[in-house]
Amino acid sequence: MRTPQPALWRVSRRVPSVSRMAPSMAHPNQIAIRQLGCRATGVRLRGRTGQLFALFQNSFYFNLDDALFCVGHSGLNSGPLNIATDVPKSVDWHQCGLRLGDRVWATGDKIRIGQRLELTINQTEIWRPTTVDCGWSATTLNAGLTALSHFNEDDVPRDGLARLVLSDWSSLASNPVTDYAEPAIVDLCRWLRGHTNDTKWMNRLIGLGPGLTPSGDDFIGGAMIALHAIGEAASANRMWNIAQPISLAAGNRISHAHLEAAAAGLGSAALHNAINALLHARQSELKTAVRDLDRIGHMSGWDALAGVVTAFRAHLAEYDLDRRLPTAPRLAQAFPREFRAVDHRF
Repeated sequence: MRTPQPALWRVSRRVPSVSRMAPSMAHPNQIAIRQLGCRATGVRLRGRTGQLFALFQNSFYFNLDDALFCVGHSGLNSGPLNIATDVPKSVDWHQCGLRLGDRVWATGDKIRIGQRLELTINQTEIWRPTTVDCGWSATTLNAGLTALSHFNEDDVPRDGLARLVLSDWSSLASNPVTDYAEPAIVDLCRWLRGHTNDTKWMNRLIGLGPGLTPSGDDFIGGAMIALHAIGEAASANRMWNIAQPISLAAGNRISHAHLEAAAAGLGSAALHNAINALLHARQSELKTAVRDLDRIGHMSGWDALAGVVTAFRAHLAEYDLDRRLPTAPRLAQAFPREFRAVDHRF
């Protein structure tokens, strides 16, 4: 059944002025952009060109030069690369005349996509993540992690790396992704604590899992954002220096763009809200943030949260793998004993 054209879509009554390189667009549908992510403001630069290279029911991706952007409905979660429009959630982007490979070009106040669509930029809100509130401590962070670990296990997905957010990993059945990731996560935590210079764990995590953005990529992104939040930008930068060539070689343009944003400390609004709630042990805010993360992708929100939790626990030296993974003693033995007491130093 074809979705009717929303009333808010205004059909242009004049032929837009376009560059010679642009295809003919007699009457493009005009859609208002409601919000631009903080790394999507570059779409306002006149003369940039690109193409639409990923098209889904609820969103589509295009590039302008070497920058990637995600366009979605009015309910699209806020994020650094995201462009939320006034289009209702009921609209399927496949039915809007878009085609993979459509030419995209920016004219300053508009983004033109193929011959059918024109995104207008007028009085558009710019989204930026909330800054981390002052006043958190190792005590409040530990309390926040404890509160998260007591969430109802039935609410935690069985796929991806979601089970790592719990205090006792063994309380949920493992899956191939976590089985493969666990040794790498142990080595990542040792690396964060300065106990090893080996970085082979990154090769094991980047590209791990199915989906538009693999679980391992979301995990690494979450960890880098968490490190920025607690003032460990240097560690996040070192992680990105290791991850960047591996991610480029993997060839997933969309995931690489999100990782690049994460390397600058930028993720979804829900993830930033979860980080703030964890740092200050605000349980009600944490529940809301986790609910919002659950709506991001198939598993992306949870996988990113697992990365956040892992980075925070490593910061507190709070990993007790004997308790968390009683079925995998080899992993517990891989962790030095000094990792198993809470470190309140900063």
